Amino acid sequence: MTGETVVYKNELNLVPLRKFTSTEINLFFAMCNKLKEQDDNVLIIPFEDLKELSNYSSETRNVNRFVEELERVYSKMLNLTYTQRTATKITKFVLFYKYEIDIEERTLQIATAPDLKHVLNNITGDFTKFDLKEMTHLKSSYAKNMFRFLKQYKHTGYLKMDIDGFREKLDIPKSYRMNNIDTYVLKPIIKELGSIFKNLNINKIKAKKGRKIEWIEFTFEPEKRIHSKRQPEMVEHTKPKRNTNREMTPEWLKSNSHEQINHNNKHEFTEEEQQAFLEEMKKRKEMKDD
Repeated sequence: MTGETVVYKNELNLVPLRKFTSTEINLFFAMCNKLKEQDDNVLIIPFEDLKELSNYSSETRNVNRFVEELERVYSKMLNLTYTQRTATKITKFVLFYKYEIDIEERTLQIATAPDLKHVLNNITGDFTKFDLKEMTHLKSSYAKNMFRFLKQYKHTGYLKMDIDGFREKLDIPKSYRMNNIDTYVLKPIIKELGSIFKNLNINKIKAKKGRKIEWIEFTFEPEKRIHSKRQPEMVEHTKPKRNTNREMTPEWLKSNSHEQINHNNKHEFTEEEQQAFLEEMKKRKEMKDD
């Protein structure tokens, strides 16, 4: 099964995959792949299809072990709740409402919850799309999660996250200090994603006062948009509405000057240094335009 893709609304990226192992992340997105454009219909998926899609170890032939993996995935998915809040109501939804493992038939029955079927169906904008095989061949769970976040911004080549949001989205242990994050989170991300996102760099931006890291900034070479007449519903709009584009790209990044930020993949900047750099790049651009 080559060329399989995963496509979903960006809002799914707001839900951290808490405590998911690398294998469980693979299985989760293999299921998302099978359920895309299936409305809320119940699908029966053979174990072998799931194993192939998720790059499950061919050395593991014990069916009971695979069943245990599927059970753990759903137990963790039950905690992946979408929350809608109004002045009078708080409503929570689970992405999959049907999940039945048939050990004798070696199949999984699964369906998308009706209230959340828009996440995987009839997607026309604000979506994340990536090659499933590319993701499942990554080893680190941190690299897998960062892969999908960066794919959301693949046409801008820029993503900036505050440190608390970065910790939450990647489910980084609270006990990790910055040196632990460097070793166990950022290094695997650079090592595994550097060949996927060209010129990938990670900047650690310090707070205005003190040495505490306040932001994590990712820059890379943007992917070119590809338009398809066969699948117009999957084509991303090239003319976003004013003030509504969530993929804001700094002018200095659009001109590829981000390559001058660093050459060692990770650097630390204060907000003042970052602002000074941006202003200098702006002046250079204006001089060049004149």
